[in-house]
Amino acid sequence: MNKLIQWPRAKYWDKAWNPIIGCKPCSPACENCYAAAWAKRFGQSFEPHKSSQTRPPRSGIVFCGNMTDLFGGWLVIGQSMSYFSDLFHYSKDRAKSGTPIPNGATYLFLTKRVARMVCAISNYTTIPNAYFGFTAENQEWYDKRRDALYHNWPTWANLWVSAEPLLGPIDDMKLGNIVAGSRCRWLVVGCESGPNRRPCKIEWVESIVKQCRTAGVPVFVKQLDIGGKCVTDINKFPEHLRIRQVPCTKEGGIK
Repeated sequence: MNKLIQWPRAKYWDKAWNPIIGCKPCSPACENCYAAAWAKRFGQSFEPHKSSQTRPPRSGIVFCGNMTDLFGGWLVIGQSMSYFSDLFHYSKDRAKSGTPIPNGATYLFLTKRVARMVCAISNYTTIPNAYFGFTAENQEWYDKRRDALYHNWPTWANLWVSAEPLLGPIDDMKLGNIVAGSRCRWLVVGCESGPNRRPCKIEWVESIVKQCRTAGVPVFVKQLDIGGKCVTDINKFPEHLRIRQVPCTKEGGIK
């Protein structure tokens, strides 16, 4: 395991890849979706549709689907699988043989539709430079999405959690054994942003950071609600929350 580094920026990825743009709301975290607001601002439809961004980046930390959910119900599982095949150049035969993926990128997937994500990746035997995560805005939705992992979650898969936007406390995360045979590899936490954002108490963030430290899980504090404002400048955070850990490879990608 390479040593952790302290990431200087609030944005924890370098590049984005969106073969699909658009999404549909499915939980309270969606209420003030930044991607939907972006589409509205530029007069574009946010109904899921194909984009022109067909070739994924081959270097850096790549957020796959930051303007959509690549595991959304508007895609059949076969379509999701084809995106993975195109992205990783990784057939089932190559996956079984353990052949390395021929590029230096690290790919971050994030969903609110966990059962579909599990179904989409369950036929692979390893995808070493990808992280598969779910959003958790409060205890209720953390529990629901974590429970959805219990059906056929592949133990090889790098699992991460995005507690952003954090809309309530999450005090029972079990990060060291989040699902049988797997632990959380990384966690990002932050308040909501935007003009209609909802409050996020500092103690909610403190609890999550404490749980991460207890479980030995790297944690990235992205932004905080301080004095009624969304603050991204880490120098303005309380000292004990100035934590932006990223487990990195020699190439700079998350590991």
